[in-house]
Amino acid sequence: MAEIATIHHFLLETPIRLSEGEVWLLIAENPHEFFRFVSALDAELNGGEGDFIFLRDGKPISPSAEGSIVCDPFHFDLNDKKIVNLLIKRLAERCRYGEAQSELSKLNGDVGAFFADLFSEMPFSLEYDELTIESLLKAANIRFEKTYDTLLEKIICYINAMVQLKGCKFFIFVGLKGVLDDGDLQTLYHHCALEKIGLFLLENAKVRPILPEEKAILITEDLCEILANFDEM
Repeated sequence: MAEIATIHHFLLETPIRLSEGEVWLLIAENPHEFFRFVSALDAELNGGEGDFIFLRDGKPISPSAEGSIVCDPFHFDLNDKKIVNLLIKRLAERCRYGEAQSELSKLNGDVGAFFADLFSEMPFSLEYDELTIESLLKAANIRFEKTYDTLLEKIICYINAMVQLKGCKFFIFVGLKGVLDDGDLQTLYHHCALEKIGLFLLENAKVRPILPEEKAILITEDLCEILANFDEM
């Protein structure tokens, strides 16, 4: 399996080796370390600095450019401004040439005629900017339709969007095992395997037995490291 990223932290003896379709689980039972892990990853996945080192083939990579993190499964939103801007950028790129440009020119002609008629009775001169693809998409309030009925559907939609729009190669979720049952988790793992993306889950407690798909690192209260499902290594 192709390497996506190898993640190191000074408290972890075992590096997290994310590969296509693999699931890694980091359980930090010590509350202070759990907070430090999540805070560092949240900062780094949003362009800041933290204690984790992300490498590929021994060379540093930018986690904010290649990954995405969801710290709160209750409040993440596909219609976040940054994601919608990525969507508009992608749609605009698809409309640069060909028939779309011809249709835009025709639309600008119709808009010009409409404004000329609207402005004709004003006792002063008015001007306006012609529509661009970007301004048209923003004016139309393009956004993701909220068709999901379950958290699993929302997460899969989010993953699909970030893979398509940002080219994400891995995803980090905090507290996911507390809100998805094992059946939903295995459906999610299967989807990520098909998409060839890596998955990294952070939890503050072992809520259920480790699933066969998960490589787990458990950090106890006194910072001992326990591994699960590493027989093949």
